[in-house]
Amino acid sequence: MDASHTDASPRTDLDAIVIGAGHNGLATAAVLAGAGKRVLVLEKNGYVGGMTGTREILTGCRNEVGASCLFPLAKEVEAALDFEGNGVEFISLPVMAINLPGPGGKALLFHANPLRQLAHVLLDHGPSAMLGFVRMIRFCQYPAEVMDRFTAGRLPRSFEELLAEAPSDAAREQLELVFRGAAMDVVDRFFPDEVKHRTLRALLAFASVQSTYKGPYSPGSAFCLVYTMALNGSGGLMRRVKGGMGSLCEALARSIEAKGGEIRLKQPVSRIVVEAGRAVGVELRGGEVLRARVVVSNLDKPATFLRLLADEQASLPAPLLERVRSIEHKGAWVHMLFKLDGLPAYGGEWAGLNGNLHARFGGAMVPDPEQMQASFEACQRGELPTEIPIAFQIPSVEDPTLAPPGHHIASAYGFFFPCDAPDSERGKLRDEMAERVIDRISRYLPDFRERIVEKAVFSSDHFAAMHGATNGDFTHGLLHADQMLAARAVVEGSAHATPLPGLYLCGSSCHPGPGVTFLPGYGCAKELLGGVLAQG
Repeated sequence: MDASHTDASPRTDLDAIVIGAGHNGLATAAVLAGAGKRVLVLEKNGYVGGMTGTREILTGCRNEVGASCLFPLAKEVEAALDFEGNGVEFISLPVMAINLPGPGGKALLFHANPLRQLAHVLLDHGPSAMLGFVRMIRFCQYPAEVMDRFTAGRLPRSFEELLAEAPSDAAREQLELVFRGAAMDVVDRFFPDEVKHRTLRALLAFASVQSTYKGPYSPGSAFCLVYTMALNGSGGLMRRVKGGMGSLCEALARSIEAKGGEIRLKQPVSRIVVEAGRAVGVELRGGEVLRARVVVSNLDKPATFLRLLADEQASLPAPLLERVRSIEHKGAWVHMLFKLDGLPAYGGEWAGLNGNLHARFGGAMVPDPEQMQASFEACQRGELPTEIPIAFQIPSVEDPTLAPPGHHIASAYGFFFPCDAPDSERGKLRDEMAERVIDRISRYLPDFRERIVEKAVFSSDHFAAMHGATNGDFTHGLLHADQMLAARAVVEGSAHATPLPGLYLCGSSCHPGPGVTFLPGYGCAKELLGGVLAQG
């Protein structure tokens, strides 16, 4: 990977320039390079992976910038990208996550072994919880299939098309609920007992809000719940990647270069070059112009159409620009990284969990759904939440290579940070929210605070600056039903083309959306190879 290339003459031998070395941009480049195409990837940072990258942020540690766990990939994607063949090692997780409710609740573990999982739910949460769990997973399957949650290469369809294709009135009713209802409307169907089903209700409420700007009782939050809980044919087993999620992207980078592609780091793109109504290349911040048959943007839509095409606004369709400006991008969270001088221990009513090392890997610390809704509404008012739902991990429990000897690393996402607060207040609010996150973690792990050697705190402002994501939104467009499926496409009949000839999109702003699935990047490459790059 070349960070210092300074050739002053415009290159004209490229088939594709990919803007951004995030996981989808790398997937596009890897598939194109594998097909013999001449590909150049340009990345503003000094490492590959973007928000799926891993780098040293805390002294001597490998810290995951954003994403932290890998869910099953579509078979076509796994075969095309061949991670294991490119040196990636996967770590199986006997306990994929542990979910901790408020005081007096019962922990819910997610075991990789399905029989052990059902036995745990049955014994610790009761027969009705086990039955509800099975029915809930089954309920998610049909809508997940039609929204292409794990499907590669299918053109996005509209909600109206899905309703028309539904095989029964019951299926149409199900889609109406998923696309327009609140998450708790779904949860109440399967876990109606607020006492017996307390932990499951809290977990599912949290699953419905992590990629949205909604509370679990907000209309439309059911969509994110189903998107998150859906399983594919491999059973939904979550894995860790040895060395962090960035190892996936580093492997893709090696694969691209081995196939003749090029990756240039620390090369920010200042604009997309348009000539005679067509995207023909890019200009780097230093003034160098690079040309290619197609330009592929791994950035979100506002970053692509409003920033990199700022000089071309008059020639772009007004409806497109209006639609791009209307996309909701928010990041209502703080992200924290910790270096610890040892493994913290559960205390009080949770102390029994210390006997299972795998249960100390992490998961979620979640208040009741009603408290979660109240926290979201406080966020909307510009206030910090009192009860903070947290996604929490100590990944070095399963992968000691991430931390120096004798140490561990931890990470946390705390919701709901008031991301619309005035700029003058955001720094103070962020620091106060970070302290509240540590306090909440310490309810479960009493020695956590005293074990902190070093920490870093990020908000959506940082993600915007570091990765070019609009408002720091790691989803490239929140998981709201009116921003998914066909709404993620900008040209009818294509998931990746744009109204500007020669310009394509490959990031999570494309169908089927966010998550480390590599589907948008893979799909873009396949569309290019089946169309404009089919020849030559």
